[in-house]
Amino acid sequence: MEKPPSDAVDRRDMAESPLDGPTWDPEILAELQRVIQGGGASSDDLERELRRLEANRGESIYADCLYMLSHLRFEGPDAKHHWRRILAHRHEMQKRLGSDVDLLVALVSYFVEVERKLETPKVIELRLFEQTQASAYRDELTNLCNFRLFREHLSRELQQAERYGSPLSLVMVDIDDFKHYNDTNGHEAGNEVLATMAGLIAASLRGSDVPARYGGEEFVLVLSATSKSDARMVAERARVAIEQHPFPHRETQPGGALTVSMGVATCPADGRDERSLVRHADQAMYVAKARGKNQVYLYGEDRRSFNRIQACLDGSFCVLKTDYHSLTTVNISEQGLLFVVDQELSLGALIDVRLVLPGVDHEMVATGRVVRVEERDDDRYRAAIRIVEIGTRDRLLLAGYIEGTRSAEEE
Repeated sequence: MEKPPSDAVDRRDMAESPLDGPTWDPEILAELQRVIQGGGASSDDLERELRRLEANRGESIYADCLYMLSHLRFEGPDAKHHWRRILAHRHEMQKRLGSDVDLLVALVSYFVEVERKLETPKVIELRLFEQTQASAYRDELTNLCNFRLFREHLSRELQQAERYGSPLSLVMVDIDDFKHYNDTNGHEAGNEVLATMAGLIAASLRGSDVPARYGGEEFVLVLSATSKSDARMVAERARVAIEQHPFPHRETQPGGALTVSMGVATCPADGRDERSLVRHADQAMYVAKARGKNQVYLYGEDRRSFNRIQACLDGSFCVLKTDYHSLTTVNISEQGLLFVVDQELSLGALIDVRLVLPGVDHEMVATGRVVRVEERDDDRYRAAIRIVEIGTRDRLLLAGYIEGTRSAEEE
């Protein structure tokens, strides 16, 4: 069994450091740099190379590798332990993302996320580590998150949205007629526009929102716990800030201004996975361009953040844990229910609802707040609740029933 890692050692306190002294064999150093700085080298290649070097130089080779990559300082046995975990973490990242992951990105992710609960901050030299983290996760031109970090962040946020049943919105942003601007004013001016626009977008967002450079003249915004209507407001704020900014040479653009087109897609209504959410936000963005540019378009314009289906289901409800009364649903979504009852409910009241979904031998239970009450002609009442609490199993059952019913209706 491997010894768990202890705190990293500041090797400036040691008599000599393999990286500071003349002990490095130039040929070995060059070969090691070639392998680990190639980015795309496989974990197997790295392991084979390091085993060969370890046979010649001992376990200190792992400490030297970590220092070479990120200036993190460890003793040999602890460095080897971390190195193996970094390679395993890289493999998991590649499996999750479905693409190659740069070794440095995996290393930074490991120390930020996997080992972030270490009690002693001297494990890293913070200044050097922040520089490493910035180079791995930040786009050099715009200083926004790069595409790789965007993918990782979106994956985590989707898992959180699924776990807690909250909406997540994605906004794709594309600069209108950017090729025309580059061709007219030069690529250096175009790069200045990209950097300035990134700053305007970031300044327009809330603290919890994450902007990233998607590639070229495209940006993407990850808005956690944000409904489709709220995402529109966030996107509009950024769009207006860009439209009103006095960019140099903006008069050379069609319409006399530099503008952006934006597309919004929301989980779960428009997709529950990365690929479908990005695809739908991208499609919405192209609709915005087709409709005249410089605007925000919502995917499935009439869609809510959660799919809603017509459903006539029998159930019951109670107020303050007292007697249950019957209800019949009119429509349901993952976010709320519209139903008919025999008695008037008070706006703002919390009620418990029980439903038996077709084909499910389990009574779904949820707590909701009454947000609408209407009296009908037959002395009954139509009431709507927004779900505020529901168990994980019940939420998944409800989502599965809604998605299955919607798919059947579309067929």
